[in-house]
Amino acid sequence: MPRGTSPFTPEFDELVNALLVEWHVPGTSIAIIDGPDTFAKGYGIAKYPNTPATPQTLYYTASTTKSFTAAALSLLIDDDNTAKINQDKTKSTPAQDPHHPLSWTTPLSSLIRSDFALLDAYATEHITLEDALCHRTGLPEHSYHFRPNNALTPKDEVRRLCHLPMTAAIRTKYMYNSFMYTAVSHAIETFTGRSLGAFLRDRIWDPLHMHNTYWCLDDARAAAPDALAGAYVWDASSSSSSSSSSSSSSGFVEIDYPEYTELSGAGCMISSVEDYAKWLRCMMMTTQSQSQTKNQSPLNGPSAAQLLEPRVISPPGPTNPFPGPHLYALGWRVDWYRGGSHRRIVWHTGRIGGFGTVMMLVPEYSWGVVIMGNATVTSNMMQQVLYMYLLDELFGTPAAERVDWGARMREKEKKRREKLAGAARERPYPVLPDPVLRPALQLSAYAGAFWHPGYGAMDLALDNRGKGLVADRRSQEFRMMIAFEHVSGEFWLATLQEMFQDPRDHEVVRAEFRLGPEGGVTEVGVDLEPAMHGDLIWFRRVD
Repeated sequence: MPRGTSPFTPEFDELVNALLVEWHVPGTSIAIIDGPDTFAKGYGIAKYPNTPATPQTLYYTASTTKSFTAAALSLLIDDDNTAKINQDKTKSTPAQDPHHPLSWTTPLSSLIRSDFALLDAYATEHITLEDALCHRTGLPEHSYHFRPNNALTPKDEVRRLCHLPMTAAIRTKYMYNSFMYTAVSHAIETFTGRSLGAFLRDRIWDPLHMHNTYWCLDDARAAAPDALAGAYVWDASSSSSSSSSSSSSSGFVEIDYPEYTELSGAGCMISSVEDYAKWLRCMMMTTQSQSQTKNQSPLNGPSAAQLLEPRVISPPGPTNPFPGPHLYALGWRVDWYRGGSHRRIVWHTGRIGGFGTVMMLVPEYSWGVVIMGNATVTSNMMQQVLYMYLLDELFGTPAAERVDWGARMREKEKKRREKLAGAARERPYPVLPDPVLRPALQLSAYAGAFWHPGYGAMDLALDNRGKGLVADRRSQEFRMMIAFEHVSGEFWLATLQEMFQDPRDHEVVRAEFRLGPEGGVTEVGVDLEPAMHGDLIWFRRVD
C-alpha cells in the first residue's frame, strides 16, 4: 500500500471485524501514524448494548502508563540539572543536597527513605531510578499479592514491598515489576509535592493537546461520561465460541472498572487512540536531533533522548512475537522485525481488568500504531495479530513469508493446555510414597484464617463436598478461588481458579501445611510466584 494512503481499506475492516469475533473482544479503536498523516477508526461496541467504538472512545491504557512515568522523571532530571547549573553560576561552591543533581542513577531510597525498603538491605540502598524503570531490581512481579483498595495510596503500596521475597541480586537479570513503577511515581510525587497526574497534565498532556487523557476514573467520568468504554471479560464457561458475535453481549461479562489508585504510575491511565497518537509522535521526535525537536516537543532535553535507549536484555516471554534479541529501555520494549537491524520496533503492551492496549513505533520509518480494546487478555491477543499484519504491510513482506499469528497463538494455547492437563500431580510431586501418607489431622483442622503481610488473607474453608479446602481470593487484582486437594502427608495441590477463565487454563501448584509443637496447623504455603522456583509464600495462622 502506498505510504500516505488510508490503511483502513475494506480488506482491513473485514480483518478487524473477524478478529473481534474470533478473539471475543466487544470493540477496538486503532490509530496509525504514517509520516505526517494520522488515520484513526473504531470497530465494534464500546459499551453494550449499542455504543460504538470510535477514535475518541476512552480505555484504560494499563502498563503503557509506564512510558509516561519514565518521561515525567526525565523532565525532572533535566529541570533539576538546569537549576543546578544556574545555581552554580551564582555560588562559589556547588550545592551539597544529596538529591542534586537528580539523575537516572539517583538511589530510589534517597528520595523516599522512610517508605522504601526491601528484604535485601543492599538492594534497598543501591537500586537506582533507572534500575526500577528497566526492571532489574531483583524483585519479581508477585502478581498475586496485589489487592486493590482505593482507601490506600501509592505510599501504602510501596511500604508493602518489604514483605515480598526477592529472587535475584540487583542488575543481574530482567524481572518485570509494576510495583517498582509505583515506587518511582511515589518518589516523583514526594520530590515535586504534587500528584503525578497533575504533573503530567501540565508538562506533557496539555502541551501535546491530549485533552482526553485522564489520571483517574472520576476525572474521566466528569469530563466525558459517555466516552468511556465498558470493561468486559469473556466468560469461557457461559458461551461457546461458535455462537459468539461481536454485535451481541452473549458470553461477555461486564466487570467493575480497575480503579487502582494506589498503583499510580504503574498502569491506570485512561485515554483514547486519538490522544495516544500524539504521544507516539512526541516520542518519535525524541529519536531526532535536539535541534529538530526544540520547541516542538515537551520532551526536548537530554534525559528524554535516553528514554528509548535499551538498558537490559529481557527474556522472550510468551507474548513477544519478535525473534530477538529482546531489550528493555525505560518504559519501552525494543525489538527488531524479523531480526532486521534497520527495522527497530519500540513498543509496549498493557493489560488490566477489562482492557488491553498496545502502542508501537518504527522510528526509522516514521510509522506508529496504537490499538485499544475493552476485553481482558483477548484484546491483547487480537492486537498481536493486527500489529504483525500491519508490520508485514509496512515492510512489504511477501505473502509466502508471512506467519499466521492467530494460528500460531492457538497452537501455543493448545500445547500449554495439554501440558497443564497432563500429569498435574507429577509435576509438583514427581516422587510420592506408595501408599501415600494420610494427613496428620482431620480435614476440618486445616480450615482457618491465615495471613501474609504482603499477600493478605488466605482463609481456608471446607469445600462444598467436604473433601477438600477452598480459599476465596476474589478481592485480589487477579480474582480467583483456590481449591486445595490432599496429596500425601502435609503436601497438597492448589488449583488457581481465576474467575471467568477457561478451566483448561487453571494452574495447579504445590501447597504445604506446617504443624506447630502442639500439633495444630500454624502455616500454609502456596507456590504463588514462579520466579521463586518452587519456594512457597507462607501464610501464618491468625484465628
